[in-house]
Amino acid sequence: MTRILLIVSVVFIFSFHSYGQVYNSDIKWMSIEEALDKQNEEPRKILIEVYTKWCKVCHKLDQLSLSQQHIAEYINENYYPVKFDAESKAPIYFMGQKYDFKNEGSTGYHTFAYKITHGKLNYPSLVFMDEDLRVIQSINGFQSPSKLIRILTYFADNYNKKIPWNEFNTRYNSLIYQSGGKNQ
Repeated sequence: MTRILLIVSVVFIFSFHSYGQVYNSDIKWMSIEEALDKQNEEPRKILIEVYTKWCKVCHKLDQLSLSQQHIAEYINENYYPVKFDAESKAPIYFMGQKYDFKNEGSTGYHTFAYKITHGKLNYPSLVFMDEDLRVIQSINGFQSPSKLIRILTYFADNYNKKIPWNEFNTRYNSLIYQSGGKNQ
């Protein structure tokens, strides 16, 4: 009986530890304010990961996809990466407007997350903004490393302005080899 209790305790401790764990990643995450300051110096697209602390799929995205070295390098080279907690209580000033936390029932959400996801608060969401701070697209849910690098490339290299996603996805390898193969 003691052995079973010990095993259950160890499993519980490791489960609890991994729930709040921050996974190693070389992504240079910044606040939205820092990204906006950098944007003024050198315009670049912004990638915002909208997450919550309780979201298990968010942790999976961080652990399995965003922790990949080649993905981190690609994000750092092509985007200003922002990690934004959709339940943050701190106000945000964006494009002359104040956004803050809105209580709703026993929980709530940050109105900035609501704005940039067009009211679709699904976690995680990867929100892509162009150099003029307009939302290009919000993509919800877990993305595998192989799909994520394709999505990142699609927006970073402006393929979204040239060809539909399905065509890009089908032709990805030939398009990347034509461009020098920088994101394989």
